[in-house]
Amino acid sequence: MNKKMLPIKTFKPLLFLLFTLALFACSSNNDSNQEDSEEITTTKEKLVGDWKLISSTIDNKNVSPSEFKCLKNSTATFNQDGTYELTFLKLGSGSANLCSQTNTQSGTYTVIGLNRVTFFNFNSEIKLMDDTLQITSKIINGDQEQDQVDTFIRNDNTELEESTEEESDNVETEVGDDNEEDNTFDGTQVIQQILGSWKIDSDQDCLQKNTIEFKPQNVFEFIQHKKSFNRRDLLDYNVSVSYPLPESIKATVTKGNDMVVFDTSAECQFTKTSTLEYTVKDEKTIVLKNISGLKMLLEDNQTIKLIYTFIDSDSNEQVREFIYKKQ
Repeated sequence: MNKKMLPIKTFKPLLFLLFTLALFACSSNNDSNQEDSEEITTTKEKLVGDWKLISSTIDNKNVSPSEFKCLKNSTATFNQDGTYELTFLKLGSGSANLCSQTNTQSGTYTVIGLNRVTFFNFNSEIKLMDDTLQITSKIINGDQEQDQVDTFIRNDNTELEESTEEESDNVETEVGDDNEEDNTFDGTQVIQQILGSWKIDSDQDCLQKNTIEFKPQNVFEFIQHKKSFNRRDLLDYNVSVSYPLPESIKATVTKGNDMVVFDTSAECQFTKTSTLEYTVKDEKTIVLKNISGLKMLLEDNQTIKLIYTFIDSDSNEQVREFIYKKQ
């Protein structure tokens, strides 16, 4: 018995349908592969580069400023060839109080999708979340196991930029090495003239609140105010906060001779009180012990000129002068 063949008129549409389905399947697969490839490329571009630690919590609580002092210098580097290196800095043992304990971890990584990365040779959990890199580690505190979450952002993140607002009015008072020359001038008479509080002669917002005070036993108090602060200011004083910066921040930190208050609800959100030691060099000149680039000239019984010399970010020497009037 002869088998019946499909009519040519029926066979051609069927063949066309099968061919169309095959093309659609190939096209869908290509589109999917292209989309996956674009997501992988986007994620790798976001990941490759240098990262800086900006926040650290233990069981959802920010670490103390003393711990964060070293942790904030931790870094992460991801290379184009699929390798990475993490370096954590911690306070070492002993009385030197240095960030001498270093834990370096390196290995390889693979990007498998949008913000999805697998890591090798690393026991902690690593997540790429929006603009942050989060590393969760298990730590042992006594007989308790705790979760430490370290958050990194890219080195070129705008939150790490130096503040330009009131930058020229901010006087640094970090104590350096003891390089003062021997002083034989008897400044008793000058001290009697300068004892007391002096206020800056300015009408600029928070700057006008700045004061200096000469106290007995050569104690000098310098109070500075700024309208606002940024991430860089917080890192300078070892304050760990989440990313992005929360709307409300209140913190008081003591660092060396400085006590800094951060308060987003205040009119002047940044206040720094520096307690230092002054020396009268001659009948007109007062300097601060171990503070380079800062001196004061007694213009008359009611006027002091504060002269601040510093090197800017372009390695150029800059000089700022401020007038203070006795209160």
